[in-house]
Amino acid sequence: MTVSECEELLNRKKEQKKIENGILKAIADLTDEYDWPEGADASEMQLIITQLARSAAHLRESNAADDKKYVPVKKSTTK
Repeated sequence: MTVSECEELLNRKKEQKKIENGILKAIADLTDEYDWPEGADASEMQLIITQLARSAAHLRESNAADDKKYVPVKKSTTK
């Protein structure tokens, strides 16, 4: 794996982590039943929360799969 590929992988993982954290924050915000959108009922909100949780889990799993594929290589320096 080249340096640029490693940097690209790290940048992608950082972006995915930001998205995952945003999804989890949205779930936390939606679970406040006193602050639901106008006209929304419990079953609609449950469906939205479930879909958001699945998206976050998918991102987490894809990051874990990337971690398993990535094997760091130690660079040796010669004198």
